[in-house]
Amino acid sequence: MNYITIKNRAELRSYLKKFEDKELHIIALDIEAESNLHAYGEKLCLTQIFDGLNNVIIDPLKIDNDTLKLLFENTNTLKVMYDAGSDLSLLKNSAGIEIKSILDLRPATELLNYEKKDLHSVIAFELGIFLEMKKKHQKHNWTKRPLSEQAIDYALNDVIHLPALKDIILAKLYAKKLLEPFLLKNLQIQNKDYTRGPEDKYRKISGYSRLRDNKKSVFRKVFDIREKYAKSYNMSPHNVIQKADLIKTVKDPAFIDKLRFTKKISVDSIKNILKELRTAAKAIECKAKRR
Repeated sequence: MNYITIKNRAELRSYLKKFEDKELHIIALDIEAESNLHAYGEKLCLTQIFDGLNNVIIDPLKIDNDTLKLLFENTNTLKVMYDAGSDLSLLKNSAGIEIKSILDLRPATELLNYEKKDLHSVIAFELGIFLEMKKKHQKHNWTKRPLSEQAIDYALNDVIHLPALKDIILAKLYAKKLLEPFLLKNLQIQNKDYTRGPEDKYRKISGYSRLRDNKKSVFRKVFDIREKYAKSYNMSPHNVIQKADLIKTVKDPAFIDKLRFTKKISVDSIKNILKELRTAAKAIECKAKRR
């Protein structure tokens, strides 16, 4: 597949200037990111665009956020996306970037009652194009360079079909008198505050809400210990301690002795982790006895 590659701020500024000079006003947009799967934290790893003329791959790893904002926050460019919520959240919380002037096609699948609502299924249903690489790249490590041609093709396939899909979906919405509800849902997506508080990380762990208050207190301590070592090793937190094991450790401190760690963590660090976990558990036990 032919595409333009943008690797630095100068190239991105040049592309955006040419786009503006041609008086273009609409792009299809998607991103690929790292979200605590292969490394610690969230990070924008790739941006893919189809501008009606060119397929464009932007490598954001060496482009500053202020320059990226010239693309994402440009209100004069309509950005056709699909299921934009997670992308909005990731960019807002990892880079302080807000994507503006969005046309998200995903709400239309609810209004039009599509049987399968994921992008590839909708593309297959409406355009008769079957994309077969989704499962292979769902857990792809987008931080690695160079990117394979197959990974780039996968990324671009998520945008090059959006303009044609947009035309079909908007026509259906208009015919069924659903265009206004669709536009309202788009405004609601864009007006939502995607800022996440630090508490959101641990409160969303399965099983946390069912813990008693004293156990929730120790859970926060255990969770923070895991975060500290995941960050120091630039490692996904679940590779330090599995989510299910966090709950087990809080419910039964004796489970700490059953924890198993990856060889990527040094023996000394493992000793320190276990010591900190036992200290956290003991502090809660002492507090409970005083009551």
